[in-house]
Amino acid sequence: MALDKVQRRKPLSNQEEKELRRKKLIEGRKPNYFISLHVAQKAGDKAGYTKNKAFDNQYYRDLILKVLSQHSTMSRKDIDQLLWNKLPEWMTDEQRKSKVNNLITELKNHNKIVNKGSFKYSMWELVS
Repeated sequence: MALDKVQRRKPLSNQEEKELRRKKLIEGRKPNYFISLHVAQKAGDKAGYTKNKAFDNQYYRDLILKVLSQHSTMSRKDIDQLLWNKLPEWMTDEQRKSKVNNLITELKNHNKIVNKGSFKYSMWELVS
């Protein structure tokens, strides 16, 4: 019953959450729980699990760098379009925007990319 709540994205009580975690049936952080890998494999929802689990930040950073090496410049809108549907389904639009912003900031702070446009109309390029 509680596992059904997770799949329907309904809130869990603290007791239900503890029990499902103890049995290793769910993953994620409150309130964004999703079924565990083991359950997803048994239920035949491997793709759904991967969409919820997401990838690590390095995957997203590498993707941005790869596309920049192919196209030389990208606007923030281009980067959003690239990553938006690759981010976890449970994220809200605001969370996705923040995640993309954090990824861009990390790349900028590590001198991988530079903004050649303005603040409002950014054009990101690889650092030469």
